[in-house]
Amino acid sequence: MTNNTPTITLSNANTIPVVGFGCAFGNWTGGEGMQGFLPEEAWRPITLALEAGYRHFDTAFCYGTERHVGDILGRALAQGNVARSDLFVTTKLAHPAAPPHVAISHRLTWDWRKVDDLAARVADDFERSKEKLGMGYVDLLLMHWPGTFANEDPGFAKDARLAIWETFERFLARGDARAIGVCNFTASHLSDLSDAGRTTPMVNQIEYHPYCQERELMAFCRARGIVVEAYAPFASGAFDLLKDPVINEVATEVGCSIGQVILKWHLQQGRVVLPKSGNAKRIAQNLDLFSFELSNDQLARIDAVQPQEAKRSTVDPATVL
Repeated sequence: MTNNTPTITLSNANTIPVVGFGCAFGNWTGGEGMQGFLPEEAWRPITLALEAGYRHFDTAFCYGTERHVGDILGRALAQGNVARSDLFVTTKLAHPAAPPHVAISHRLTWDWRKVDDLAARVADDFERSKEKLGMGYVDLLLMHWPGTFANEDPGFAKDARLAIWETFERFLARGDARAIGVCNFTASHLSDLSDAGRTTPMVNQIEYHPYCQERELMAFCRARGIVVEAYAPFASGAFDLLKDPVINEVATEVGCSIGQVILKWHLQQGRVVLPKSGNAKRIAQNLDLFSFELSNDQLARIDAVQPQEAKRSTVDPATVL
């Protein structure tokens, strides 16, 4: 179980592997079947990912897979196959109450407006996360969203973000989060933190794929030393992205799968990628990205497939106050 994945150095000098394994399983893109998380689908893929050489695992309190990550990595640690220092484990807290059509337990997501003490709720959830992971620290802790989906009070949203972020800063200071960052933050959300004189997030994890390109936000983050992670790099299987004729043409030219081409497009533009699959062959392929390069022309052709209006598999963060 070797791992030669390159890393990127975060602003606090810790390093993050540029390819991680996404640990959210289920269906929430509007297709057939239930919409929500299915943690039982995670056992085998996470095991296969570890065996394939992944050492970066991205989970979240609301995914219901922290225990799966903890159990599978724990067995590898117990057998001496990996050391804790070989692993990079990310989890996320403070996911707002999900829309009514999405099946996620109210114990895993919560309405920020109905929480009396945000800092205490975040701290309690973090203790639960570490217990399920079986770990005393995480390598990266992310604020899952910048606010609630239905809030109409921008003053409340800003104050709540700051209260949660200040709690994250305390986790960082005491060492049980080695790095802290955010998810789904726009430039405006990030500016709220910097304007208040708070620690600059080390990571911003956002939906990013050829049909949803956040180029201005990418430049904003790069200028401030914030590493961008791309979740849903394949658009969570939506929009027929993996059938795109232009990207398939590039894949034929370089002799790789379309998934490998999309991930390489991300990496060559400086993003960390978090692919997810339940297929052993694709899990291995998604880590085999360092024996080929895309030309500038090929990168530009993939850039050009973005539709006039971005296609998103989840909520547009710009709609979150």
